[in-house]
Amino acid sequence: MELDWVDKSQKSGRQAIPVALAVLVGFCGIGLPLTDAMYVPAFIAAIVFAVATPLTLLVAAPRGLFKKNRAFRWLSIVCAFFAACVFVTSGFLMSYGSPAGATADIGGFGMWLLSTIALVTITSCAVRVWRVEYAQVPTTLRSIQRQERRERRAKHS
Repeated sequence: MELDWVDKSQKSGRQAIPVALAVLVGFCGIGLPLTDAMYVPAFIAAIVFAVATPLTLLVAAPRGLFKKNRAFRWLSIVCAFFAACVFVTSGFLMSYGSPAGATADIGGFGMWLLSTIALVTITSCAVRVWRVEYAQVPTTLRSIQRQERRERRAKHS
């Protein structure tokens, strides 16, 4: 039974795609065995996933969300910034790094790790804003009461 008031993006897995790509960035740099043969391909894959994360966030989101919600707009911009940071630090690690950890002495891997953690966090926050913006209309008494409590708390804050 298809309900008209339920946004189709709530039921599909579109919201999970940007977060999954951001997690794959971290997996490529940490989870893949960083041997001589896999070092450069792992960070190339991290670059591809990092660039794809903000793009899928914008493409998969409903059409009016970017213009309608200021928080989503800023989180998308910050997501693109941290994707660029991951891009630059991955290039730095491919140029000057080695599987033995030569860049750990100068902080390259630490910067990459912090940029990746920030990318995952910001993408998760953007998806959370997306879910709240397009949340289902409350239909039960319990969900209506929860919504009223949230609105009261937001009003007093």
